[in-house]
Amino acid sequence: MRYPTRSVDQKWRRLIPSRFPPIDIYERLGSPELARAAIDSENRTNPRLLAREWLVEGSPRVDARSPRLQNWNHAPFAYKNPEGSTFLDKAFGVMEVADSVEAALAIAIRRREIFLSRTDEPPTNLDMRMLVTRINGEFADLTGLPRDASQRDRRRIGLEVYNADGCGVLFKCAERPDATCLAVFDNRVVGTTEQAAHYRFVWDGRQIRSVYDFSPPGNVIERSALITGAIEQEAA
Repeated sequence: MRYPTRSVDQKWRRLIPSRFPPIDIYERLGSPELARAAIDSENRTNPRLLAREWLVEGSPRVDARSPRLQNWNHAPFAYKNPEGSTFLDKAFGVMEVADSVEAALAIAIRRREIFLSRTDEPPTNLDMRMLVTRINGEFADLTGLPRDASQRDRRRIGLEVYNADGCGVLFKCAERPDATCLAVFDNRVVGTTEQAAHYRFVWDGRQIRSVYDFSPPGNVIERSALITGAIEQEAA
């Protein structure tokens, strides 16, 4: 690989849509029999579960208890983002994480805003859950790449790293100049994921203006405190 590398062994953060408190999505069906039938139908067609089954049964070297197969770890690689990621296009599954709570929140805010703006969503609240994942591997160090590098340049470099069997890329966060992010291409370097705090994003019809932290004592975090010196990159 022609790019410098850096060894990584630490915990990283990302957010996923959630509900607080957690709910049973099939509870509204009323009947336990209908709920079981719905779950069975979902399990037969869920691409993440199908990919997990293929991995476990198709490779004797894959332990069914492996962190790779933990739902939260497997999903980013099984459900490919139709818009692609920061360093690879939509053909590749990638897990993107940040080195701090604030950076993870800032990234999640911007991605939710892009989606909600495109669908012209009226004011609403979005519940999100923080996930904390230990990652251990050797990554291409692209923290020197300008934060405003074009999507074409980023994806050209990302493909070079991927084709060289790189685990992924370290890079600077577009939303926070003091933060570092990690794009993971190889799920073998992903360790156990733990659930952390729950948040509520307050969308006012134009932007997410604040975030409510459900952790005691329950704080409101303003958007301006999370997104600092943002670079408006192409959606990724």
